Amino acid sequence: MEAKWLEDFLSLAETRSFSRAASDRHLTQSALSRRIAALETWLDAKLIDRTVSPIRLTATGMVFRGQAAEILRGIYAARTLARAHELVTDGARVVRLSVVHTLLFTFLPHRLRKLKDDRRHLKTKVQAVNVPDGIQALVEGETDLLLAYHHPQLPIAVDTDRFPFLTLGHERLIPVSAADVHGNPSYRLPGDDEEPLPFMAYSAGTFLGNLVEMLMLNAHLGCSLQRTFEAHMAEAVKAMVVAGNGIGWLPESCIARELHEKSVAVAGGDAWATNLEIRLYRAADNRSAAASELWDWMSRFGAA
Repeated sequence: MEAKWLEDFLSLAETRSFSRAASDRHLTQSALSRRIAALETWLDAKLIDRTVSPIRLTATGMVFRGQAAEILRGIYAARTLARAHELVTDGARVVRLSVVHTLLFTFLPHRLRKLKDDRRHLKTKVQAVNVPDGIQALVEGETDLLLAYHHPQLPIAVDTDRFPFLTLGHERLIPVSAADVHGNPSYRLPGDDEEPLPFMAYSAGTFLGNLVEMLMLNAHLGCSLQRTFEAHMAEAVKAMVVAGNGIGWLPESCIARELHEKSVAVAGGDAWATNLEIRLYRAADNRSAAASELWDWMSRFGAA
């Protein structure tokens, strides 16, 4: 049996049409029919009732549909696992790098491109993480390096003797809103109790979400906000802010182009902003030569 036969069968079960399934699978109808027949021969069972239009699954076909989907999920998962294992163990030149989501979009791409030019022999396996998962991966040895934000009032809870870090840069977390025709923010802090500002918020417990809560608690003036949107990722908050749906806090690098183009504007003064440090962590006892080489390269070029 071939995996593609199962994919053919599931497509046919979904569309109930040989012509549509063949089109979706980029096959001729005759080729699709032959592959379905081959699957039925292998199973020694009829899966499709071809005597009616649109076609329908036999009783056996209905039972097998769920099994086919489960088999394919297992095949795909096994293939992903095997590829990941091969990447990690393919010599000593692969570095497992965990990166918090926002830095994956802003800080990392340019530096990976520069790394490719400077250290072509080094390979990276990059995984997007939230801060807690990234810390756990670092502590448990499931990643070589962790690239994350740091704030002194919300520090990453690791022993820096065991997990030293490099400071690779700084940026600000700022409140922003879509701009009006004059380039002014459509929504501006602190807002009005009679008409609270629509707040594009981070989900509870996220690093950036905790920072925003800290800013609001420490502000000299109270603010009037109404949560109308929540998301884990800064890119989702950004999309809602840029579309004019409300006010949100974003790392400045995440919104730099829109600020330059004046499609968004800063929606509050310095009291509503805070500085972030960009840090690269590693385990002191990590003996990976590739990780050490990338660490050294980052210390010299990573902040450029």
